[in-house]
Amino acid sequence: MSESKNEFLLKNVIQVNSFIHKILFWFLFVPLALFGGIIGKLWSIPLDYLLFLQTIAILTYAVNIFSSKVLKLHNFGKYLAIISSCMLIGIVSANGYVGIYISYGFFPFMAALYYSKKFTRIASIISFISIVLSMLYRTHQVLQCNPITGQIYTPMEYFWTFTPGFTIEIIFTHLIAMAMTTRGENNIKALFSLIDETNQMNLLLTDKNSVLEETQSRIIQFISKILGSHDLFTGNHVNHTRTYVGIIARKLKENGHYSDVLTNEEISTYETAALLHDIGKIHIPEGILNKTGKFTPEEFQIMKIHPEEGKKLLQYLPPVSDGKFNCIAEDMCLYHHEKWDGSGYPFGISGTKIPLCARIMTAADVLDALLSRRLYKEPMTVDQAMHIFRDLSGIQFEPCISKAVLDSRTEIASFDSYFKREEEQNNLSELEWWKRYHDYMDNASRQ
Repeated sequence: MSESKNEFLLKNVIQVNSFIHKILFWFLFVPLALFGGIIGKLWSIPLDYLLFLQTIAILTYAVNIFSSKVLKLHNFGKYLAIISSCMLIGIVSANGYVGIYISYGFFPFMAALYYSKKFTRIASIISFISIVLSMLYRTHQVLQCNPITGQIYTPMEYFWTFTPGFTIEIIFTHLIAMAMTTRGENNIKALFSLIDETNQMNLLLTDKNSVLEETQSRIIQFISKILGSHDLFTGNHVNHTRTYVGIIARKLKENGHYSDVLTNEEISTYETAALLHDIGKIHIPEGILNKTGKFTPEEFQIMKIHPEEGKKLLQYLPPVSDGKFNCIAEDMCLYHHEKWDGSGYPFGISGTKIPLCARIMTAADVLDALLSRRLYKEPMTVDQAMHIFRDLSGIQFEPCISKAVLDSRTEIASFDSYFKREEEQNNLSELEWWKRYHDYMDNASRQ
């Protein structure tokens, strides 16, 4: 039996027990109602009998509630509920003051609510034993007579005359209750069989989706590595910015900004899309991309085409996550050089016209550019970078994004230290190679 089915059946037991407890609660008022009938001279019942009945009703209710609410014995509680209910009906009818007969058929029907054929059989047996014992006791307490002939029955004559009729009633009641229970069991079995099949299909689909997402992620990382082979620093740069995008986005959310947009899933998408933000640099000549000095105005104009070139390349990327990833990646690529005040490129848009993902990408891009070594500069310290973000708040960066960077100083410093420790030696070797390359090209051009 599945865990979900067990949980469902246990909840059902608790609910049915609660239903029976409500019946037992309202039974507390039966002696009071009978006492009201005595006052109204509707019938004559001994007060000591009513007191006894009231005491038994209170004790029965209290024991059931204690078992369910305090001890949490829910499965035991269903037996206790049926037995105590039968006992109460038996006590009411046994002394002959109140006539209750067909009420015994109520208990198999109550048992059917638990969806257990075994328990329904037990409830029917308990019900039958209760009615037999009640009638046997009743025949010795009250004289019984035939309402038509006026014949007075001896106790055993009355018992053997009417017991077969009650037996037939309880048998029919049992058969109906068993049919109800069987139908309920079959419905539940069919329902949870369907649920299990659905869960298996969902697990299969989840596994396939996980494999697909993993494959897509590896392809995206592969593309970023290819980009890194073209540009000395871009390979590490995209991995750095992926980390910084996550840090900034989470801090924005923590500070109460864009919390409705920056879900964990959205932030994860931003981090992965950051790997592709500089893909347009593939179309930039290596001689410009890896230049040791500053760009000439003409070279800078060529560099400025990489956002739009990247957008064109990303349009060939197959849909990822129903295309949502593609839109975010394209926005990051196209707008990550736009500035909050509108002085950026390629379109010079400003403020919230720049997509949020791109505004975060801009901050991560600049942050890594400041902290990392380049062919034309040495890396800044974290404090120097923080000073620039403070000065450019509201100019290059949205103020809340600048604050998110400043508030994340400790975490950024930790990652910056890790990146430098792991990558510095390789960067120095590559830097030396490119310097020799440019020296050779300069000498060749002079000759």
